[in-house]
Amino acid sequence: MMRLAHRLVLALLIVVVDTAAFVVPLAALLLAYVLLARPVWFRDWVERLYRGVPR
Repeated sequence: MMRLAHRLVLALLIVVVDTAAFVVPLAALLLAYVLLARPVWFRDWVERLYRGVPR
């Protein structure tokens, strides 16, 4: 059985991790990586995404 102190520490840890995850702009980091590195997997993904769309 979890004691109140353990539950409070766990809840605080979850809040801290959640806050830290939203501070780092993950979408911006991914976009910067795609623009700078131009990975093949991204081009392949875009081609598959738009394969059925007429030009």
